[in-house]
Amino acid sequence: MKTITPKLIILSFFSAIFITPFFTSCSKEAAHTIDRQTALLIEKSWKFEIYGLDENNNGVIEESENNMLACEIDDIFTFHANGTGVFEGGTTPCSMGEPAVINFNWSFSNNGTELAIFAAPEKINKLDANILEVYYMDQNSQGQPVKYIRRFSH
Repeated sequence: MKTITPKLIILSFFSAIFITPFFTSCSKEAAHTIDRQTALLIEKSWKFEIYGLDENNNGVIEESENNMLACEIDDIFTFHANGTGVFEGGTTPCSMGEPAVINFNWSFSNNGTELAIFAAPEKINKLDANILEVYYMDQNSQGQPVKYIRRFSH
């Protein structure tokens, strides 16, 4: 009897050490797996870089098309994996009474080709480790379709 009990204890101990990781690692990986787009979006905070109407439809916001205000240059957007985020206005508010921090919800839609922040979804033109560029279609003063482009960077 004395030799069986220590052997069972040792066998149980080694079983727990070698078998437990197989069960716990799978559940941990499944719980923490996020898609690549979400990982890129939540990795770091995003700063407004430029935005405006692409009047000449070349896909680039030239200086003459840039609608960025001086008060927006240091605005920061932070996205969280749970679909929430925080907008932090910079040191200069754009209007009186503007809150310094605004919480928002975000989501991907249309098979990950669109991103909704605050309002209607915008098409994703680029999302990589350094650039987030979204757009929506609008019309210029002549009634022609143009892109309203917003680009963020780290």
